Amino acid sequence: MSEQDQVLDATNSNEEQELELTLEDIPDDVETLKAQIAEKDTFARQAIARAKKAEAELKSLKVKPEASQNLASKPVSQEVIEETVLKAQGETQEMIDQLKKIAQVTGKSIFEARQDPYYLAIKKAQEDEVKSSQAKLGASKGSGSKKAEKTFNTPGLTAEEHKALWREKMGR
Repeated sequence: MSEQDQVLDATNSNEEQELELTLEDIPDDVETLKAQIAEKDTFARQAIARAKKAEAELKSLKVKPEASQNLASKPVSQEVIEETVLKAQGETQEMIDQLKKIAQVTGKSIFEARQDPYYLAIKKAQEDEVKSSQAKLGASKGSGSKKAEKTFNTPGLTAEEHKALWREKMGR
């Protein structure tokens, strides 16, 4: 039995060592658990802070469209209106810029500046330039006299000419 006692003593000592190891590990585990709990608390606080920030941004974005509607209700300057009308009428941006300069120098509105002789001269020169660039000489095709085409109403048609016209029209 002494062997059994020795074996039991050995197993008891092993168990005691294991218990000592686990008891020693427990305080460390408690500290790590506390650290993990603290980390999770800070993470939760940060998540809540981000959520509140996102809600605040959402509210500010909902308020901004109202501000843009207020901008739309502000009056538009007369110059912008006149420029828009001129663009709608087909004026080029270059000519609108010329009109603005003339209106500024003469102290008139843009519409009144359209009657200014200086602007009329500039516009005529531009139109002449466009016409000359678009003008093309056609190929000469002789004297330019048109050849008379025979129809059913042409006076003096013979019976044969009338039959030939009839065949052309009927597709035979």
